[in-house]
Amino acid sequence: RLDSLVNSEYQGIIIAHGTDTMQYTASFLSFALSGYPIPIALVGSQRSSDRPSSDAALNLISAANFIVNCNTKGVFVVMHSNESDDTISCHLGTRVRKNHTSKRGAFQTIGGDPAFLVVNKKIENNLKEKFFKNEDYKPRIKLDTHVALIKYYPGYDPKLIDDIIEAGYKAIIFEGTGLGHVGKTMYDYVKKANEKGLFLGMTSQCIDGRVNMNVYESGRDLVEFGITPLSDIIPETALVKAMWALGNSKNSEEMKKLMLENIASEFSD
Repeated sequence: RLDSLVNSEYQGIIIAHGTDTMQYTASFLSFALSGYPIPIALVGSQRSSDRPSSDAALNLISAANFIVNCNTKGVFVVMHSNESDDTISCHLGTRVRKNHTSKRGAFQTIGGDPAFLVVNKKIENNLKEKFFKNEDYKPRIKLDTHVALIKYYPGYDPKLIDDIIEAGYKAIIFEGTGLGHVGKTMYDYVKKANEKGLFLGMTSQCIDGRVNMNVYESGRDLVEFGITPLSDIIPETALVKAMWALGNSKNSEEMKKLMLENIASEFSD
């Protein structure tokens, strides 16, 4: 449906969306519609419209203001910056995370500032030049959900990786500790998954910072066993990107190339 609006006279598109899964949709649209010529804003509310503290109306009005005046393209999540009504944040769709269950300012840009702010109805641009892309719009909307997200913890049963392999999954995104680590009990199972042809990507459980698997021997071992470090991509974004890359690639090498390409500012560098 969005593809049919590419050559229309619309200045942008606003999508009303529930907040619990908004970051997943924003990530998918960022990859699937990379290069889309007009901005797409996802907007929701943390408080229902029947409550005095509702953020629904102001978020929607601010999204419309942003769409008309931002002079950019891309996918954004437009929500309150904090508990006040003075500032609305416009987050890049691949760098945003819901960090609170109920606060109006629940959504935050990870690893930096929101791309834009709507401050007392005026647009402030924080978007660095490198985030702008001028590539032609080529929709790639296929999705393959045979991707697992493993949050590693002490005591994790590595045999669960065998279950993932047997269930027909084609990729695993690890949410490792610190710089990107899992325990040595995982090693043989990681090797097996790699030998079976699964794509294996590493992200970090840490909110800020990036994966660096060259610092410690354990990280270097994991790379040797077939794990691909994924810099500072948010784990949930990495999951969605892997589903998208799997659906739009012909083989594992092509998928790995897509996973390492900075397509929609999912990597901050």
